Amino acid sequence: MLKATFYIESQGPDEKVVKTSIENLTKSVKKEPGCTIIKAVTEDIAEEEGNYSTSLELDLEFEGLQEYLIAAMRFAPYAIIFDSPTKLSLTADEFVKTIANITAFTKIVFRKHGIRAILSKAPEDKQKNPDDYAGEEGKLTEEEIEGYLDQGALRVKIVVQAEGSEEEATKNLLSTLGYDVFVHKMKASNMGDKTLVAFHAFMYEPKTLAELSIKLIPILIELIEPETVELSMLQMQDMGLELASAYFELAHLAYLNKSPS
Repeated sequence: MLKATFYIESQGPDEKVVKTSIENLTKSVKKEPGCTIIKAVTEDIAEEEGNYSTSLELDLEFEGLQEYLIAAMRFAPYAIIFDSPTKLSLTADEFVKTIANITAFTKIVFRKHGIRAILSKAPEDKQKNPDDYAGEEGKLTEEEIEGYLDQGALRVKIVVQAEGSEEEATKNLLSTLGYDVFVHKMKASNMGDKTLVAFHAFMYEPKTLAELSIKLIPILIELIEPETVELSMLQMQDMGLELASAYFELAHLAYLNKSPS
């Protein structure tokens, strides 16, 4: 079992709507699979310059990591305090299955609301050169690879479906990967009406892989090393916050898609 406290805010110009929103949200959390409400506390509604707001504090218990992360995605708390356990050990297969289910959940949300992932690009002078990652040997030396692994990095292979030619797809993908993703190899293959890009990379934080799973919607994620993933309390909290933040932005996109142009 995992335990965490979610803090969720509701605000708007109509006091009744704000109150109803937080009540409906509490009902939704009660129905969430694998999630149990231990305690729920709603603050009094505050008013400032015609805007009403309230905050809901939920002490929750989850059956597993997947249930916790999907609840964070679905309810987008602005803050999470992770209570227990202090550490969680998962096999590589268990961890990848959780990440894959996050991707599957995101695909459903995208399809339902007509959203396409918006990938932020690094500044032009910070973008990686695709030529550095071509070829069988890759960019990193064996010493560098051993260094990443010794420091606890995840070694992953990810395959995504991209648009454009092989060169365009590779360049576009590289431009979206942050400083916390250390790419070793990347190869694109044109499959007629689509281009597949596979890349081999290292990353220190599990939240980075979780973020990539909803940014890139991969068709394959393979965790090459380590065989066991040890997650600290802080890492689990950060994973939830990262996904909650991303889904808060998605909710805004969904609202814009529904709004008349």
